[in-house]
Amino acid sequence: MATTTSVMNRGAFSQLILKDYKQIFDDSYAKQAEEYTAFCNVKTMDSSYDRYGQVTGLGSLYKIAEGESVPQESFTQGNEKFIYPEDFGLALAITEDMYEDDKTGIMKKGFQELGKSAAYTKELLCWDLLNSGFVTSVRVGIDGGALFSNHTLIGGGTYSNTAGAAALSNTSLQAAYNIFDKMVNEKGVPTPIKPSLLICPPEKRFLAETYLKNEYDPEETISGIINTVGNKGVSFMVSHYLTSTTAWFLLTDKANHDLNFFVRKPIALKNFDEPRKRIAVFQATMRCTADFVNWYGTYGNSGA
Repeated sequence: MATTTSVMNRGAFSQLILKDYKQIFDDSYAKQAEEYTAFCNVKTMDSSYDRYGQVTGLGSLYKIAEGESVPQESFTQGNEKFIYPEDFGLALAITEDMYEDDKTGIMKKGFQELGKSAAYTKELLCWDLLNSGFVTSVRVGIDGGALFSNHTLIGGGTYSNTAGAAALSNTSLQAAYNIFDKMVNEKGVPTPIKPSLLICPPEKRFLAETYLKNEYDPEETISGIINTVGNKGVSFMVSHYLTSTTAWFLLTDKANHDLNFFVRKPIALKNFDEPRKRIAVFQATMRCTADFVNWYGTYGNSGA
């Protein structure tokens, strides 16, 4: 049975000080590649918060009669949003005896393991932008709506960057592409944008590959029908941090969407001693958050 202790000592980790264990497995597998940087912008915060505002442009020109005054229109100020970093930390405490008597070297991997914990935390934070993107209970955009929702436009009207739950398919991908083709700005002016990345869970890997990599339509029984969703230059990636086995997402390139990982203070690794207790402490802290302001250039489907 696995045991944990607030201070790691020889009594709790007897396997590490005995000679007759052939091998101790310690989760030291190959380092996992970062996944969140494939879709998330990384930005530096230089204060205790970032404040974002919103101003719209103009609509179309008005038709006027001869001699009639030219109508005037102004920019429109919209909403605002604050983004605050959060504090994260984890520490290891090891007795002097445990550190000295460890025959495996595992206890000397404190900073290495803390670094892995920090990397995992970044992934969880960033992927939660998508995982919780259908609800308002975690975060909302500058318009007060969830990332994937029916958004109220400042100039009037709404626009939705989601659809009814639909399994990943040729048909649902076509509908998602249409969402990007018909995207509008806050004045309702068409601002089409090209999707570039499909994100899916491991369970949908082979479906994504089927629809995006085949030259011919995999859903057609007649041979030679061109696969119209596979020739749009959209790549796909499998995320190992999505909590849904059915949800899938379509994004434009990172430069044109607003899904961000904000760093106020990068990971800081420190160690210090408690001499009277003969304990060494290894500590990792960082200040960061993942958030978005604007929904433009994103699409999410909860799947089926």
